[in-house]
Amino acid sequence: MSTTSAFSRIPVLRILVPFVLGILCHRLWHSIWAPSILFLLALGGLLWLNAKSKSPHGRLRWRPYFIMPIATCAIALGWLCAIVHCPAHLTDSQRKDRVLTGRVVNLEFTDFSMRMTIDVLNIDLPQCRVLISTRGCDYTMQAGDIVAWQAALDEVGHMGNPEEMDYASFLLDSEGIRYQQHLPVGQVRHIGHSPTLITRMANVRRNLQLSVFNSRLSPATQQFISALLLGNKGIIDKSTRQEFSSAGVAHVLALSGLHVGFIALIIWWLLFPLNYLHMKKLRLAITLAAIIFFAVFTGLSPSVVRATVMIGVVFSSLIFYRRSVSLNSLFLAALIILTFSPSALYSVGFQLSFITVGAVLVFARLPEAITSRYSWVNYITSTAITASVAMLATVALSAHYFHTVSLMSVISNLLILPVLPVFMVLGAIFLLVTAAGIQCIVLDNILDGIYHYIHWVTRTINATPGSHLGNVYVSTFGVVAYFVMLALLILWFYRRDFRILLAAGCAIIIMLAHSLWIDCRTPRQGLVIFNSFSSTPILYFDNGTGYVWTPDEEEPDSSAFARYYAGFLSRHSIDKLQFIADGDSLNLDGNMIRPPYALLMGKRMLAIGGGKWKQATTNHRLTLDDIIITKRYHGTVAKLKELYRFDRLILSGAIHDKERLKVESDSLGCVMHDLSAQGAITISTD
Repeated sequence: MSTTSAFSRIPVLRILVPFVLGILCHRLWHSIWAPSILFLLALGGLLWLNAKSKSPHGRLRWRPYFIMPIATCAIALGWLCAIVHCPAHLTDSQRKDRVLTGRVVNLEFTDFSMRMTIDVLNIDLPQCRVLISTRGCDYTMQAGDIVAWQAALDEVGHMGNPEEMDYASFLLDSEGIRYQQHLPVGQVRHIGHSPTLITRMANVRRNLQLSVFNSRLSPATQQFISALLLGNKGIIDKSTRQEFSSAGVAHVLALSGLHVGFIALIIWWLLFPLNYLHMKKLRLAITLAAIIFFAVFTGLSPSVVRATVMIGVVFSSLIFYRRSVSLNSLFLAALIILTFSPSALYSVGFQLSFITVGAVLVFARLPEAITSRYSWVNYITSTAITASVAMLATVALSAHYFHTVSLMSVISNLLILPVLPVFMVLGAIFLLVTAAGIQCIVLDNILDGIYHYIHWVTRTINATPGSHLGNVYVSTFGVVAYFVMLALLILWFYRRDFRILLAAGCAIIIMLAHSLWIDCRTPRQGLVIFNSFSSTPILYFDNGTGYVWTPDEEEPDSSAFARYYAGFLSRHSIDKLQFIADGDSLNLDGNMIRPPYALLMGKRMLAIGGGKWKQATTNHRLTLDDIIITKRYHGTVAKLKELYRFDRLILSGAIHDKERLKVESDSLGCVMHDLSAQGAITISTD
């Protein structure tokens, strides 16, 4: 009876669970006929049950079975929504050897290139979004511009590195991009300007960001304000993101429900005079309108939309004198987001956001059990319990995606969260003042001081021994098993059934056994030639130590390498990296690296590029297994055939113009492995 009563208070869950199942079915089978048949079967089942339930006895007998056609209908609708929102496939004639026009919806500049997200506007093509990267920058370009270019679109491919994030799936799921193209900036012609509401907001954010960057604030504080108030989380450098993540406060850097809640409270407090005028409903409506505007202004990220919908449901219930259940509002927010963006289900931000808030709401009454007459004690207690619940709910998912677990997130949240609303209020004032062309040194100093305090907390937490666990590997199966175990423990906490506790113990045993099985099957020695956009890293690892050789880079960034290949390093328990530079040498148990030559796992290799390799050649032809052609090589395959006898050419993924080498290699009968098309090369002791 208690279970039925609990589920009756959150009816949206009955729709959300099968709706999510329908989205997952689309990932397995892209077919419009299957969900259509399911929908017709569900409709027929509803009609049949309705006919059987006309009498009071029939309603009593058949009412419990109505959930079956309703769930089937939700599965079909989730499946159909995923099909409708899935980017269309284009034929070769549609995406190559023709002129395409499109509207720029997002624009990012780097030092030597430009990255544009473009909605294609050709009337003979289905609605689609493409990614265009350029060599060189056009700083006159802005969101809302209409551009044209000669199309040679390629489908975004998976880089093929072991244990890495699937870049193709990430672009497809997060931005709806299936195709990309790289070309010189001069080949992108600006032919007009047709802004939309989203592009207008993007340009406003860009202008505000430029004004922030031209201010007297320190660069780190500028980036922090841009992330918190303008939604530009990509502006934060990777090392800072890693520090905040290790300290357990990564949620501070990205706009989320926490920030939306702070903004709602601030606006609600500023409108307090309306209560004295008996205009409480107007106060609610203005606050809700301000939150909706903030969500649109910052780009409608899932976490902000989730918080906005939840606040909208609660405020609407207060305006119309209706009761609201927080979990029901959370599930309704998820249903709305997934209806308009089914691919958000695969987003790590979406998953972490909803799991965290859901866990906090499930244990919302727990802080009330520990109360004190001192308000500061209640604050510390409630914050500590909330942070602990959030950490336990997301620890497996965080380890799966980020390979690190913070053990002192409770302390870091206690120290940082109190000053965050102050920083956001002063930051909003700073944006308004800076946009008006006014400089306030006092305000700049206060903002810099608050950020330096926040950064000091993260650095201190990270420097504390045992503050976090790095190099952690959790598989997808391990994440599922963890959440099953957690759900069973929560159910046992409320039901006190020994059988449920026994099932939770079985889930823990299965999770540990699977982790042990993965650890036993993972080789401790091997060789990987990674596919990369900028270089060709070669990693030889042996019993926890990795030896890295990057022929394309003279000064490799060890921390960047560790972050980018964190999945592989954690899977193979590699906790120490040693980089081999030009002029260095490595001799270890029959394996040797002496740039530009190497003998690894029985493979004789030579990396060529930049001209240094020619100094090591001799008068007779050397016999090699592999020749790695890096991005700095501008010679021919025929020249290599004159100098060496080799079995295979390995083409670096960093080379943009590789067609000439491919054609020449085919004509000479050489075996070629293109890292960008065929993925990384892995050799292990197995």
